[in-house]
Amino acid sequence: MAQQALGQVQWGPLTFGPGTPYMVTAVEGLDDLPDIRSEDIERPGQHGDYSGPDYTGPRVVQMKLGLRGETPDDLRALSLALRAATQPQRQPAPLQFLDQGALVYAKVRKRSIPYDAEYLWRIGDAAIEFYCPDPYVYGLLEKTERTTAYSPAVGRTYPRVYAGTSSVVLNANPSFETTIAPWTGADGAVIERTNTQAQAGAWSARITPNGLGLYPRMDSELMTVTPGASYRARGWLRCATARDVALNVNWYDAGQNYLSTDSDTRAVAATTWVEFSAAYTAPAGATYAQLAPTVPDTPPATDVMWVDDVRLEVDQLTGTRSYGSAGSSGRITATNEGASAAFPVLRIDGPVANPAVEQVTTGGSLIIDATLQAGEYLVIDTRSRAVLLMGSSPRRSWVRGGSSWPVLQPGDNEIAFRGSALPGDPGQTSLLTVSWRDTSL
Repeated sequence: MAQQALGQVQWGPLTFGPGTPYMVTAVEGLDDLPDIRSEDIERPGQHGDYSGPDYTGPRVVQMKLGLRGETPDDLRALSLALRAATQPQRQPAPLQFLDQGALVYAKVRKRSIPYDAEYLWRIGDAAIEFYCPDPYVYGLLEKTERTTAYSPAVGRTYPRVYAGTSSVVLNANPSFETTIAPWTGADGAVIERTNTQAQAGAWSARITPNGLGLYPRMDSELMTVTPGASYRARGWLRCATARDVALNVNWYDAGQNYLSTDSDTRAVAATTWVEFSAAYTAPAGATYAQLAPTVPDTPPATDVMWVDDVRLEVDQLTGTRSYGSAGSSGRITATNEGASAAFPVLRIDGPVANPAVEQVTTGGSLIIDATLQAGEYLVIDTRSRAVLLMGSSPRRSWVRGGSSWPVLQPGDNEIAFRGSALPGDPGQTSLLTVSWRDTSL
């Protein structure tokens, strides 16, 4: 639910707002319209102008803080920490308004931490000016939709899903972009949210063993499942040392009694993110499932593990095939809950020839004159218009002349994905992933 109270604000390693020593006393520029850069020209020999389109300049967000220390030395430490976090930057960084579900990409352009001896016993003030070259205000959560392609050459193919169920992520906040409160697990491990490491978005969860507890882990909420149905556990895990780590799925009955555990255990190199993905069938009697990223055995306190983009989802690759209504394959609905057009990032996974992404709602399509083999993928940023093979090699020349770059207008947007199956491929197994954030000015 939207709220007027600002709540907590995250900038780099510092959090401002309730429950912190940095109280936010004023914010200007977040909800304001940036200065308009108009393209009006005078009407020669007449009154008035010819009015062209209006564009906005950069956004400037000004924030005033109240510093509240316990002692003069504590106040000085708060001032130094604020100074360290507001240094000049090469690139904009996320300024996140956690309780309002919004973020902007900003640089620090001005900082004021005045010295007032009359009040410097344990309280002080500060002011920061953030410059946002990109004026848009984005939703805190990144949204994602996926679909396989529709290929007229081989007939329609449909993703395998379960009757009455769409392929969805069952757990909430898988990438920890929404605030979680730190807690201590039953094994003594400390679980907390951090932005020092991230694989998806800006945040991850960190599990710090106490060196005494067995199998330090982070247990998710219970998620409703169906006995005999197939599910896929996904996630990115990272450990400070080279060792085995595991992504477990615990199964529970209707009374929340433990039934069994399925485990995906792998050896990981030190400080390296590793993607986990394994499919399981919910056992007989299972009503709930729980994700449990785990450091096996009794690790020392130095074996810190990070968890990101960990999710349990209905498995699209196995299970009972449900065809649904005719004409639904190869289409998704992307909802932009902002008030301005959003620029999505598209990922196309092969195998597919001449893939095309069509913005059905507004018309126009982006066509790629190329072939992607199995295991190859293309990342397309519709804002910068970068086209990158395997996420790094530029392939802008693959875009067919006359193509249009799809954007997501406020509200529901229907996106269609089409392509040709490769010779010898009996069906269309390519995948389109569309990622975006709600966008407003």
